[in-house]
Amino acid sequence: MTDTEDALRDAPLDDEITLVGDLVVAATSHDGPLSQAEIDHALGLD
Repeated sequence: MTDTEDALRDAPLDDEITLVGDLVVAATSHDGPLSQAEIDHALGLD
């Protein structure tokens, strides 16, 4: 990455976007609402 690209990067926001993406993938592969345990697992909290 160039210095300009690094300056425009927001690491915490990138992490949050990744977590939301992980939740979307888990939810779309599930037939009903996710339980708290399934959400924790999708977020890597188990």
